[in-house]
Amino acid sequence: MWRTLDHTADVALEVEAASWTELLAEAAHAFGEWTTGGRVPAGAHETERALEVHGAERVESWVRFWRELLRLWTVEGFLPIHARVEGDDVMGDAAGLHVLAKVGCLSVGALDPAHCQDVKAVTWHAAAVERRGAAWVGRIVLDL
Repeated sequence: MWRTLDHTADVALEVEAASWTELLAEAAHAFGEWTTGGRVPAGAHETERALEVHGAERVESWVRFWRELLRLWTVEGFLPIHARVEGDDVMGDAAGLHVLAKVGCLSVGALDPAHCQDVKAVTWHAAAVERRGAAWVGRIVLDL
């Protein structure tokens, strides 16, 4: 589950899931849905891309993961729409976090560019990952 948050100039997204790995998978889904304004074409041919990030703590891994999603979109021309993520849901922040993902993407050619948002950067501003009860919640700000 994801939603947009009020933000002054850019866009802030909040993502929620039952586990750390599910939070990252939901981030890929949120990126694709938000970028296309919910217009991800059904049945379009997908390409899978491997993605790997490492951070000293959870928030760093979170920001780096989003930056890799953006790189797939802006550099390779593939929009992430979902992911299968491997990782350890119980690792502590001090241990560092290594994330491996297989990201399902659509080629820019399968999309209507008129309905796609232009994202310039993923920022550290207001980036956060926290437990809320049994759920993981992550926030990210995208520079438009």
